[in-house]
This record gives sequence, C-alpha cells and structure tokens, in this order.
Amino acid sequence: MLRLRARPRRAGLAIAAITLAAAASPAHALNILLTNDDGCAAPGIAAVRKALQDAGHRVITVGPAINQSGSGAAYAVPDGRTRLVVDPLAGSAETFCVHRVKPTFVAGGALNATNPEYIGTGSPVDATAIGLKIVAPESGFTPDLVVSGANFGENLSDSIPHSGTVMNVLFAARRGVPGIALSVGVDFAETRTGFPSTLAAFPKAGAFLARVIANLEATRAAGQPLLPVTNPLSINYPVTAGGTPAGVRLTVPGTVDSFTTAYKRNPDNTVSIDVGATETEPAALARIAETPAFLAKYITISPLDIDFRPTPLARGLFNRSRRELANLAP
Repeated sequence: MLRLRARPRRAGLAIAAITLAAAASPAHALNILLTNDDGCAAPGIAAVRKALQDAGHRVITVGPAINQSGSGAAYAVPDGRTRLVVDPLAGSAETFCVHRVKPTFVAGGALNATNPEYIGTGSPVDATAIGLKIVAPESGFTPDLVVSGANFGENLSDSIPHSGTVMNVLFAARRGVPGIALSVGVDFAETRTGFPSTLAAFPKAGAFLARVIANLEATRAAGQPLLPVTNPLSINYPVTAGGTPAGVRLTVPGTVDSFTTAYKRNPDNTVSIDVGATETEPAALARIAETPAFLAKYITISPLDIDFRPTPLARGLFNRSRRELANLAP
C-alpha cells in the first residue's frame, strides 16, 4: 500500500518537473545571428548573448574586431586589395571577430598592428555579411533573426544613417532575414566615470529584448517569419536614475536626435566636436516620434522600412515635374 501511494507521488513530481522545464524554455527556440558595431567583445553584445541563450535560443555572434561606432553601412569593397579574416574570440564558443588584411596576409599571421599586412577591424556590415554568408552556412545554421547590439548609446531618428547597429539589421533585411537593433542610452554626465548606468542597463535591455522576441513568437502565424522582413525593429532602452524605464512606447523615427553635434573651429585650425543641445521635434511628429518618448525615459520600439523607392505618387509627381531631365544630352 505504501508503495502504491509512493509511485503516483513520484510520477506527479516528474510531471511537475517536465512542466516547469517546458515553461522555462521558449516554445520555438530560434537561431539568432548576433552582431553589433561596438566590437565582438563589447559588454553590450556579451549581455545580449547571455540573455538570448538564457531564453533558450542558439546564438552565433559575429562582430567587428574592435569598436566601429558611427560607421553606418561601410563595408569592404571588392577592390582586389582587401581580404577579411574571421577569427574565433578566445574563451567564447561560437563568437567570431572580423578583421581586414592585405592580399599578402599569410594565414596565422598576427592580427594586430605588429603585422604590416594587417589593415584593422572589419566594419559592422562586414561582420553581418560574413555571419550570413560564411559563418552561418559553415555552422549548419540558418538564422531566423539577426539581432544587432546592444549598442553603447542610443540610435534615434537623425542618427540612424550613421549607426552601424541599425545598418546591420537593414542589411540583413534586404537579404531576407528579419532583424532587431537594440541600443542602450548614455548619460553624458557620466563621460568621466565610464558610463556606469549604461553598463548596468545592458543586462536589463537584453532581458527586455528576450521578452520582445518571446511575444513575437507567441503571436506569429504558423509558417510566418518572426517579423515582416521589410520592417526590422529599432529598440532604444533609456538609462534612468532609478534603473527602471517609465514604460514602453511604440514610435516612429522622427527628425531629431537626443542630442546635436556641435562643431567649433579652434585657433590651431582644428575643429572640436562636442555634444550640443537637443533640438525640438516638429509638432506633427512630437506625439509619435521616438526621441521625445526616449527623453521622457520610455523604451521606444520603432519599425523601419528598407524600401528606398519613393511611393508611386511621389515618383509620378517627380516624373511629371522633371520630365525635361530625360531629354538632357548624355
């Protein structure tokens, strides 16, 4: 009798354990290619990698060898003089760093300035391209999603064209892979102390990203991609005094950044580059644009559009008003 009572109990415990394990794992673990523009070993990309792996996803990381912030969509042009090297990051499985070398570089040579055949780091888009075209196929890995970040600093509106973080997901989207860019804000008052608030926010931003992905998984239709490929997302996570953002806002890119760049010519003929004051978003956009919401300490989520083509209406207006251009002598 005692045994008969014990067996159902053990079976019940086993069922409970299976239930808890299932609850802790995503319904459909994803293959995620993780990249950035701050470098393959940057703290933001490490925090996001951990958050995504903790959520049960398989993550392959490919980033530029060192920081390439502000390089936008720069990439190694096929000029016959440049090659790329994809080097595993020591101590981190499935993490790779992209370098640029001269055609005369010999495999196994030093990947630093002591080698005259070494040019330097790859760009963010170099890393994304290598991840999609080389590392993923060689690893038997078909990415369901490209994640770029978490970037050290926000990427809002006017700064988007300069952001390697955002350009990575636009590059991936134009090649048929959905993408999410994640950026974490900085407090310029912390410049001299190394931005501790940003460093502290990286794991929280990574955990938030994992929740975003879980929500997208839970609501997508069977057989459909996680996101519309033509509309990658840009998420900006603010730093706050209390450590907790005010909430989440669904926004669109506006016309102004969270700060301006101030240029000043110096007596020695150099030009200083400093942080300037924030500009005001036009009233027509202020309610939905990401910068005002971000400055109010909200996490912003903005869909982007990869289509560079004008609308049929805009194209028709241009063709009608500038018809004479087609008659110019070649």
